[in-house]
Amino acid sequence: MVKKNTFSALDNLKDLSVVPGSVFLGPWSGVDHEKFLVVAGVEKERILVCSVMINSQINQYIMKRPKLLACQVEIKEEDYSFLSHDSYVNCAQPIKAKFSHFLGEEVKYCGLLCEADLNQIKQQIIASGSLTADEIRQFFNG
Repeated sequence: MVKKNTFSALDNLKDLSVVPGSVFLGPWSGVDHEKFLVVAGVEKERILVCSVMINSQINQYIMKRPKLLACQVEIKEEDYSFLSHDSYVNCAQPIKAKFSHFLGEEVKYCGLLCEADLNQIKQQIIASGSLTADEIRQFFNG
């Protein structure tokens, strides 16, 4: 799943790295395994994150729903040392989380997405219709 030795040199930088494009690995409420989380936008004490689907294939439920399928952004393993295979950022259901969630001991900083991938993620979150106009302004135009 995660390549070894990815996190050791980065752990101390975590508190400085909660910025759009940052990727973290850790537990999430309601999920029975660690998930990659991408920080898509930041607004004061709140952070908008999307979970990264660490699957080689998109879930069949999503594959049968064009609107959900359009909200999956592929990121390539060759571009990111923390991935062990190509993965998908699920932009259909953005999660609003507190800044402090990313500073916990159980959460590991993994790295930063390139600007092109981050821009595509932001576009898909906005296109998903999951955020209000006010939330879009707060998270992406702040």
